[in-house]
Amino acid sequence: MAKNEYIAAIEIGSSKISGVVGMHTVSGIRILAYASEASNSYVTKGVIRNVDEASKSLNSIINRLESQMENIHIKKAYISFSSMSTHSIASKVVKSFDTFTKVTPEIIQEMLSENEPAFKVPAGYKKLQVVPQEYKLNGDTSTQPIGTPTMSIECNYLNIIVKEQYMRQLEESFATAEIEIAGSSNTARLEAEFILNEEEMNCGSALVNIGAETTTVAIYSGKMLRKLTVIPIGSANITKDICSEQISYNDAEQIKIFKGYNSAPDSSSPLTPEQINNIISGRMLEILKNVQYQIENSGYNIGRIIFTGGGTKLKNIHAIIEENLPNYKFRIANDIQTPYNNDNNLPITTGNITPTLFGLLSKGTINCCDEEVIAPADAIVPEDLFRTNTTHEEAAAQAMATTTERTAAIKESPDEEEAEEEATTETPVTKAPGETTGGTTEENVIDTPSDTGKGRNKKNPIEAIKSLFDDWWSGEVTSDESSRDERDNDEL
Repeated sequence: MAKNEYIAAIEIGSSKISGVVGMHTVSGIRILAYASEASNSYVTKGVIRNVDEASKSLNSIINRLESQMENIHIKKAYISFSSMSTHSIASKVVKSFDTFTKVTPEIIQEMLSENEPAFKVPAGYKKLQVVPQEYKLNGDTSTQPIGTPTMSIECNYLNIIVKEQYMRQLEESFATAEIEIAGSSNTARLEAEFILNEEEMNCGSALVNIGAETTTVAIYSGKMLRKLTVIPIGSANITKDICSEQISYNDAEQIKIFKGYNSAPDSSSPLTPEQINNIISGRMLEILKNVQYQIENSGYNIGRIIFTGGGTKLKNIHAIIEENLPNYKFRIANDIQTPYNNDNNLPITTGNITPTLFGLLSKGTINCCDEEVIAPADAIVPEDLFRTNTTHEEAAAQAMATTTERTAAIKESPDEEEAEEEATTETPVTKAPGETTGGTTEENVIDTPSDTGKGRNKKNPIEAIKSLFDDWWSGEVTSDESSRDERDNDEL
């Protein structure tokens, strides 16, 4: 049976960290475990601020995941995050040939390698991913250049970068928790595959994720990611604005979600509808105008916006978007169904397995877990008996100990009387060649059937087992029953 391969995925967010373990099956992704913990005490705007607290939380999530599985230990994990300062920068590589040359995978890889020195990463930043765009060959644009003869080839790349210090803090948190990072990806790229339809990816659209403390804007056109920006403001800013009116955080969150924009008068509410509208509209205007700026400066013709993320749960958010972005078609995708199999009946509700987590699981190719195989307590492990550094005497002693235990068990059985009667009957001993006539006792003999089956031959146990092991090591043992019986009879 093929070894099971388990994929572990962890999503870092400003409000919570979520972890999941799944495996690829013929019918799709099977979810084996899920766990999450609040992260707002040590993650700000997608950035881990306290490494020790983050590592403790990661360990807690790993322990909870492992507790839902049997004898499976998580060693690695694919991760996704969207921290402030994350953005994309375009670059270009051109390669020319003396004659018409067919484009090969090796040429594509060479161009990708040439992008490394060609693109200068800004000081203090680190490159996360490089996304190839379309290729230009002989004046034509193509996304599948391999196999095409050309005199020159040009490729545009999208380089996704993040502040190096932020990435270092993330990596240190996982290292402290002793979790190896199997791979990393930006949240927007994973979400797009499950949220955007083919028309939206091809004709030009913006995927906007309004999170707790960040808002991610991903521009798609021609079925490719064209621009990525993370704005350091989110729906939690609305909650904090409401809190400034002497409202507790939990009450402020309830007001934002359940009363929302253009709410009806409520005598039980500590704030009037006008106060709530002013707070919500002011902060949402700031978020939406930043989104509009990123779209208009992307260089692409974008006519549709798809909103997702926890911030879209704001009541009557449609009205705010229509008032502030009247020139764009939009839809809200806040109830995304991902195709997974929950055979374990885990307490997973809609939205737990986010498109990001599911994307990490579906794209994962490296086994992230060790599966512990526990042998039965009374199992005989062949390696222990036949290991190369075992001497003949050690192996014989092991076998003798097992034989002695079994003999003692037989003597305690209900047939003890028959065994004792047969044992007290004096039986002739057949001596092996060269064996002395020294006396033997019942404690140091092994009974073996004779050729005729009418008597019992006895021989010093250590010598008998050593003889058998000598044959085994020398390669003289065969599967032929008659030849083995003859050899045993000669020796005994």
